[in-house]
Amino acid sequence: MTDTIVALLAQAKQHFTAGRIEAAEHDLQSILQANPDHAGALEAMSFVHATREDYPRAAEFAWRAAQPAATLPEQLQQAARICQFAQRHADALALYERLLVLAPDHAESLLGAAMSLIQLEQAETALAYLARLARRYPHAAEAHYNRGTMLGLLGRYDEELEAYRRAIELKPNFVAAYVNLGVALRDLHRFDEALRQFKKALSIDTNDAGARTNRAQTNLLLGEFEHGWREYEWRWRDGKMTHDFPEATQWKGQSLTGKTLLVHAEQGLGDTLQFVRFIERLHAKGASVVVRVQDALLPLLQHVAGAASVTGDTSALPAFDYHVPMLSLPHALALREADFATSGPYLRADADAAARASWSDVIGPDANEDKRLRVGVVWSGSTTHLNDRNRSMPLAELLPLFDADARFVSLQKELRERDRACMAELVQRGRLIDAGARLTTFSATAALVAQLDLVIAVDTAVAHLAGALGKPVWIALPFTPDWRWQLNRDDSPWYAAARLFRQTRRGEWADVVTALRTAIDTRIAAR
Repeated sequence: MTDTIVALLAQAKQHFTAGRIEAAEHDLQSILQANPDHAGALEAMSFVHATREDYPRAAEFAWRAAQPAATLPEQLQQAARICQFAQRHADALALYERLLVLAPDHAESLLGAAMSLIQLEQAETALAYLARLARRYPHAAEAHYNRGTMLGLLGRYDEELEAYRRAIELKPNFVAAYVNLGVALRDLHRFDEALRQFKKALSIDTNDAGARTNRAQTNLLLGEFEHGWREYEWRWRDGKMTHDFPEATQWKGQSLTGKTLLVHAEQGLGDTLQFVRFIERLHAKGASVVVRVQDALLPLLQHVAGAASVTGDTSALPAFDYHVPMLSLPHALALREADFATSGPYLRADADAAARASWSDVIGPDANEDKRLRVGVVWSGSTTHLNDRNRSMPLAELLPLFDADARFVSLQKELRERDRACMAELVQRGRLIDAGARLTTFSATAALVAQLDLVIAVDTAVAHLAGALGKPVWIALPFTPDWRWQLNRDDSPWYAAARLFRQTRRGEWADVVTALRTAIDTRIAAR
């Protein structure tokens, strides 16, 4: 039997090397039926599934293959990488720690362990690994660079800057370090210095997409739209975003008379809600406009002004002459700040009686009976958002708000574990109505928002929804906000009824909440 397994394993490896993945899998299954714990077959099966980018299954086989104490270091390392791809960071960490017992100074294991610890929200421990890496390899620029990234996550900004500068000192052509240094300086509002770092990065590599995209976002934040929109087109080259449409047919301002133009959504739901306002301008240029949006927004956006049709992102597309990503429209249309505004709301909620009645228990009695202000509240966004740690806040931070004489409704669809106890207490006290479980679609959320007097939100899709509906919306922003909110203003060119409340100290929401409470008390008194 042993000879048969050896022969099957050799044959499976030949099939795999030749690209005959299904044949390799068949042989490996035969081995595992006879010997479910055969480490070589388990490891090979992990490669089969990794080749298909089925990382959850690949990680399961890799983890099982790595259990024997005699597993070789290179096998542990490969298994740890696959577990990271599968987001099994606790397992990856365990494998890296086994490696570090065998080789305490192994650079890739120190870095890998730190990266998984970051995902497990064990930032201080991750920093300890990175500091260990930098001490062991003091002349390795990458070690200081990675340590700088971690220091930034922990809010140790002066040390972050020092780490990037040390990386650059060791490696003067380290483009990524210049870019990260520029981003760190931007986040500290040292904009001239930040722009100099991006410029230095581009003097080394004029085609570095990270430097160009971050310079674009900095210029947009500062209101330099002409430069910003043009360079923002580099976002497609930094490896973080993709679309399936050819560069050759992208619309860049050509005549649209008699042409069909596909406008496709990109990035988040809030981006789509914000930029769909420009569809009508394309129709005015003679285009038949097909709009492709996220499936979750399809019912709400079916009747967008200027669109010949609106389709979801999993639906088949009709033929088209040109395509354009939605956030490329300001550049292609050569728009400036004065062009952002609309004459009024550009989206509408379902206004039929049934839709209104479905929220009657939430919005309360007729206004003649209950004159309290009806306020929707959103305090956190998606945890997968790259800037979520800065833009979202714990519900407990908003507690001073809920003592105001208003009727508060939670528009929070996903409730984080940290907020559950606080939510339960507020609901029990009658200070907050939890509508989250019933917000199953954006159309449902729009129907509820339309019946409120005010929405208070962090920078999430609901803030854009309220703005697009023309609803007064107060937006709580971090110290360095997303570029679209700019700086040093409490209004927004995007939404006439928006009011912006900004952190005065990085990472601290207390001043924002105090300002919100003062504003809501003033509004209540004026009713």
